[in-house]
Amino acid sequence: MSEPFEPFNLQTPPVRRILVVDDDPDINRLLRARLTARGYEVLTAVSGEEALTLLVSVPADIIFLDIALPGINGLQTLSEVRQRGLDAAVIMTTAFGSEQIAIEALRQGADDYLRKPFESEEFRRVLEHTVQRLQLERQNRVLRQQLEAHHRRLVSEMARAAEVQARLLPQFAPVLPGYQLAAECIPARDVGGDFYDWQQPAPHLLSFWLCDVMGKGLDAALLMATVRAVMRAVVRNSPPAEAMRYVSAALDEDLRQSDRFVTLFLAQLDTTTGRLVSVDVGHGLAFVRRADGSLETLDEQRGLPLGILPDERYHQRETILRPGDALIVYSDGLIDARVDLDLTPQTLANQLHGASSALAMLDRLVTLLAPVQTPPDDMTLLVLYRKMDQG
Repeated sequence: MSEPFEPFNLQTPPVRRILVVDDDPDINRLLRARLTARGYEVLTAVSGEEALTLLVSVPADIIFLDIALPGINGLQTLSEVRQRGLDAAVIMTTAFGSEQIAIEALRQGADDYLRKPFESEEFRRVLEHTVQRLQLERQNRVLRQQLEAHHRRLVSEMARAAEVQARLLPQFAPVLPGYQLAAECIPARDVGGDFYDWQQPAPHLLSFWLCDVMGKGLDAALLMATVRAVMRAVVRNSPPAEAMRYVSAALDEDLRQSDRFVTLFLAQLDTTTGRLVSVDVGHGLAFVRRADGSLETLDEQRGLPLGILPDERYHQRETILRPGDALIVYSDGLIDARVDLDLTPQTLANQLHGASSALAMLDRLVTLLAPVQTPPDDMTLLVLYRKMDQG
């Protein structure tokens, strides 16, 4: 269970402590008096070395730093402060005629500068601007940290969702004497709205389906889980057309409220006779490739997708799978990924020439996606192959 989302908290500690670094005692006293009167805690140092030592144990929010210091000068002290990554704003102080040095200090990371002697209005303006800037930088830093933490949680949750969704797909194909079944689902994002599933209501019967929920991503995946649950509960011994009446009634309200629709192909195979009964629910992407290479499409009686009309009546179609025949069902993600290839059913059927197993046929079709780094839509494939007679 994921943690509840907490609103971002951008509160940061107030600016309280200021360090004045100047070897002139009068300047030190003046700045201390002005800053203390404004409610700040003020520390003083007379050299860059003393200031850097003091900052190790007593961090400051703002540093008033004289450019002309004995020993380590102001620019060198500024450079060390920035190299240490201290969370402090630096205001350089300089005498008249040293503005060029102050400008260089700004290039090296100072936040502002003041000219001596300090004019009251300029002092107030620079101090207030620096405090506001420091608080904004701290808030931005906190926001970035919280956004990064939130992003990491989302990535982790999406990874878990993808793992759960992958586990909802059948992990193993059923053992069907004389037949082979293979399928694969490749979401365009971490999770998606495509899925396939199957059930064996009797040893000689296999019910299976491929569904495509409109859209992709998390919202499609949530609806996909609902559709999967309904299909599993309803599709048992019922013939496909009858099963779809129950499925449509069960999903009507959810689909209306989500303003989505679902296409699917549902079929039931009698393994003893090869009789295949199917219903096309607005899907239109299924065909039988005969052993001689000819093609039979299965969408002549295609109905509307789920979520369009609640009282839609679906009609089933029958065909016979003979040895060497293969049923191919796929989602439109395959076509959308390779619009350059014009993947008609005949083109796909030609791609399967020479493949002698369901897995080999599946691999041939998946290979079509090899040049595509990020599929534009979820892509799902299912292959049911009746093996050639042996002997």
